[in-house]
Parts: sequence; C-alpha cells; structure tokens
Amino acid sequence: MNYFPIFLDAKKINVLVVGGGEIASAKIALLLKSPAKVTVVSPKVSANVQALIDGNKICYINDVYEKSQLADKQLVFVATENRSLNEQVNKDATEQGVLANVVDNADLCHFITPAIIDRSPMVFAMISSGQSPVLLRYWREKLETLIPQSLGKLASFAGQKRQVVKDHFTNFSNRRLFWESFFTKTGIEQGEDLEVAFNTQLANSKDVASNQAELLIIDTPRHPDLLTLGAVRNMQKADNILHDAEVDSVIIDLCRRDAPKAVTSEDNIAQAMSLLKQGKRVCYLNSVKTSQSHAFIAQAKQMNCHVFFFTSAPT
Repeated sequence: MNYFPIFLDAKKINVLVVGGGEIASAKIALLLKSPAKVTVVSPKVSANVQALIDGNKICYINDVYEKSQLADKQLVFVATENRSLNEQVNKDATEQGVLANVVDNADLCHFITPAIIDRSPMVFAMISSGQSPVLLRYWREKLETLIPQSLGKLASFAGQKRQVVKDHFTNFSNRRLFWESFFTKTGIEQGEDLEVAFNTQLANSKDVASNQAELLIIDTPRHPDLLTLGAVRNMQKADNILHDAEVDSVIIDLCRRDAPKAVTSEDNIAQAMSLLKQGKRVCYLNSVKTSQSHAFIAQAKQMNCHVFFFTSAPT
C-alpha cells in the first residue's frame, strides 16, 4: 500500500481550507458531514460557501492566506489554481506538522481523500492511489448498489445492544459467536424485525464454555479469486492461522486480521493442537505441494474435534 488507510476522530480536528470556489465548496460539504471544525480563508467565495458562512456553519477569514493561519490546525485543504500559493501552503504545512491536501496535485499531498460509501455509522472508503479514478468510480457505483442502505441502521442497533450482549455472556468468544450468528440471519441486513430477532436469539443463547474445537482445512488455490465464499468467511472467523510456506500472501491477508499467523512446522502444529484442546478454531491453509493436513486431521479427530474441508472454486 502506498497510502495507509486511517479514520480520524473528526470531533478533535480543526481544518483550514485555502480557497473559496466551487472545488473548495465540495471539500467543505464533505467535511461538514462530520463534526470537524472548518475555517475557510479566501478574499472571494462562491455562493455556496457564502451560504455556509451566513448560516454559521464555518469560520471565515476574508483575507489572503498566511502561515499563521495553520496554528492549531491538523489538516489543510488547498483548493486554488495558484501553483506558487499551493506549493507555499504545502511547505508551511510540512514545517508545522500539519497534513496537507492540495486538490488535483498528488505530489503536494500528504494525504488523499477516498471515494466514500456512507452508511453511517458504517463508512466504506476506497482509493486507487491516484492510478485509476475511473475504475475507482466504477467500483464505488457498483458497491453502492450492493451495500444496503439499511446497514447503518443495523450497525446502530448493534451498538445499542453491545452492553446487553456483554452482560449476557461472560467471555469474548461467546459474544463473538452470538454476533456472527445474528449478522448472518436472513433479512437482518435489510433491518427487518431487529428487536424480535435479537431478543429471540439472546433468549436461546446460553453462556456456557464451548469445548467443541474446529479445524478448518482450506485447500488454497493458485489465485485468491478461486477461494469460495464459505472458505473466506471461515478464514475470517478462525482464532489461529497456520499456513504452508508456499501459500500466497494475498490469501493469508484474507484471514482474520488479528488472528496469530505462522508457517506450518512441528512446533506450530503442536501449538495449534493446544488451542484446539481449548475449544478454539484453527484454520490451516493447505498447499498441495507440502500438505501436512493428514497428520493434522488424524490428531484433531482423536480429540473429537470438528473438521471442515474447503476446496477451491472450479476454474
């Protein structure tokens, strides 16, 4: 990744926007979807920006840019057609530790703004690292049709119920299993009968320690696109990941991000077996060339462990 993805707490951000035209207006409108404090400096502003000033939505400095205006700011957006001014703001921001975005000039940007799909509090952000804006727009439009508008409602509902679930289950594993089951119920993503579905599942869920371990054997394909949806879902649920050395790093990256990962070895297999004895989920990414799954499976079955196999999609 050439750009590190990050979400900033907008309640703690003061932003300076240099320029008051239509391009600046678009950036300001995006910023105002968050609680960020926005200050605009420009001797002239567009009608849209003036309306925001009149409505006390933004702070306004009716003057030319000066370096002192960067004081107490964390971000600065530069939306002018003055090349020398843009370069000066970038230089000043660098010296003062302020992150700068000069519109339509990646060389002068410390960060870039992504394409956004807003299902607040769920927010999806994508970039093409400046390489293909048309492709980026295509995928944003495609995902807009795939991600339900009601997803934000579901996320808000889950946030309201987090403490209820935490109080019901004494351990993290059971809480995670509860939410995994809830989010995959038919109709849940469309926000249908959330309260009823939640209460029914909670009433039927017991807070008991689960000692039923799961070993997930994934036959890794030559290309990540050949992984089945079921395989990817289970890779993202595993507590621990073992993988043969030949497995593509892109496939390994599709696994649950916070799960420990290790190359298959006798020591690592022994560690995985110890986790299975604790009732954990272990995922083994199996390479045909160096598969050790037979020994793995034999040991797991001796422990009365559930073993699941996932093969690649047909080519």
